Amino acid sequence: MAVERRAKQFAPFAALKGFEDAVREKEIIYEPRRILSEERKNELDMKLRMLKPGMEIQVEYFTGNPLLPGFGRYHTVKGDVAFFDPSVGLRVGDTEIEIRDICEMSGDVFEILEMPC
Repeated sequence: MAVERRAKQFAPFAALKGFEDAVREKEIIYEPRRILSEERKNELDMKLRMLKPGMEIQVEYFTGNPLLPGFGRYHTVKGDVAFFDPSVGLRVGDTEIEIRDICEMSGDVFEILEMPC
C-alpha cells in the first residue's frame, strides 16, 4: 500500500464537524461585565491622560461574548504602549483594546498617582 493511502487510513475522523470546538466553547466560563464606580472611572481617566507610546503598562480588559450580551472574559496584557488615541483605542504590544473595555491599568508610570500627599 502506498504511503499516502496508508496515512489517510489512520487520519483522525470527526463525525461531527465543529463538535470539538463547540464543546471547548462550552467549557469557557464567562462572567458578567463589571460596572465601574465613578471614582474608578476617574482614576482610569487620569491614567489614560498620562499615556504615551513606549510606556510599559499592564492592562486588564473585557472581551464580550457575542452570544451572551453583558457576559465575557477578562484578559490581562503587559507590554509597551504602541498606540493610543482616546477616540480609537489603545494598543499594548500586538493587542488592540477599546477604551470602554479597560477596567484596570497599572505600571511604574502610574506610581505618582498612588503616592500619598
